[in-house]
Amino acid sequence: MTRDTAPTDGTDHADMATPVVDWMRTARRLVTSLSIIAVAVALIWLGAAVVGEGPRLRLLAELVGLGLLAAFVVEVVVVGGSAVRGMLRAGERGERLARTDVSLLPPQVRRRGGDR
Repeated sequence: MTRDTAPTDGTDHADMATPVVDWMRTARRLVTSLSIIAVAVALIWLGAAVVGEGPRLRLLAELVGLGLLAAFVVEVVVVGGSAVRGMLRAGERGERLARTDVSLLPPQVRRRGGDR
């Protein structure tokens, strides 16, 4: 079925044109979360420099390490949540998930890499 044709079985397939996984929403959530983590690391380091003995690179390195750990956890939660929402959306539509639907990368990136 193409987007131009209407379904002939009497059912409403308007939501079939929308993708199973909303990649734009996932990207926005990741960018927002990672920006918050980066700002928090910088503010904690600057706050410790003002209160303590001045800016220390060792503390900055420790905070960056904790920030990377937090970023990894946030990415797992956001991408995993997006995958679960996509799975539930596909189930509501009555669709089976194919190999191209189940991926951590959006279709545009996979096409550029030669994986079709």
